[in-house]
Amino acid sequence: MLTRIISGIIASAVLIVVLLLPSYVLAIAAIAASIIGLFEFSNAMKKKNINIDLPVSIISAVIIMGKAYGFTIPVDFFPELSEFLTKIFAANNLNAFFYILILYLFCRIIFGREKCHIEDIAYTLLGIVYIPFLLSFAIMTRNLERGFEFIWLVLIGAIMTDVFAYFVGVTIGKNKIIPHISPKKTIEGSVGGAIGCMLIMVLYGIVIMNRAGVVPISLYHFAVMGFLCGVVAQFGDWAASALKRYTGIKDFGNLIPGHGGIMDRVDSILFVSPLVYIYVSLFLC
Repeated sequence: MLTRIISGIIASAVLIVVLLLPSYVLAIAAIAASIIGLFEFSNAMKKKNINIDLPVSIISAVIIMGKAYGFTIPVDFFPELSEFLTKIFAANNLNAFFYILILYLFCRIIFGREKCHIEDIAYTLLGIVYIPFLLSFAIMTRNLERGFEFIWLVLIGAIMTDVFAYFVGVTIGKNKIIPHISPKKTIEGSVGGAIGCMLIMVLYGIVIMNRAGVVPISLYHFAVMGFLCGVVAQFGDWAASALKRYTGIKDFGNLIPGHGGIMDRVDSILFVSPLVYIYVSLFLC
């Protein structure tokens, strides 16, 4: 337990420092997390004799993250870099890359003489969409106007949901919600996680987003976002649990002592990041 607490504190401190630094630091950290996550995902799939194409996955992760950063970085922040990245990751270039990617993967099936199977390609694509694509929304959120403030909503959505769901579940949880995937999860804990996340997000809106001297944002936005994040954060947790149960593993790795691998820590963030970005882009920017 002591090891889990200490490693949790260190990991949280590192994450907070990354978020406090300029957005390119978060982009670099997201690329690193994606690559580690892809390795963990690949190792998990090997338990089912599924071979992920790691080189393709890693190249795709770098391109997806580069596109996320290049298309959302403020032009006046790094003018030359912004112009360069915009040209590199133009829509036509990305379309060409993904076309070549699909063509290459199917060529592996056609000419691989049974060394590569449909399942290998399907799970390779799943890993690319599941990890770097979903995580790239954190970079785009950070680069929004007032993105430094909005990015903390992702953290609140992921962490506070987990905290409230755990304590409510332990205290009053009786009715199992998904026993075939996660036997300890309860309906009471799930509801408590969503409501707790909503309350903390509203509090953040009052104290930080609507502080004196800034343009206020209606608090109902934080209530809606908080509840939605509280729901999808749990879907992220359950999705990771479903993958672990399918492959027969307890954790994705042991990078963080007492907590498992990167994928065990970012499972909720993967689902919360796109929601925050989409909601803020549609209704607040």
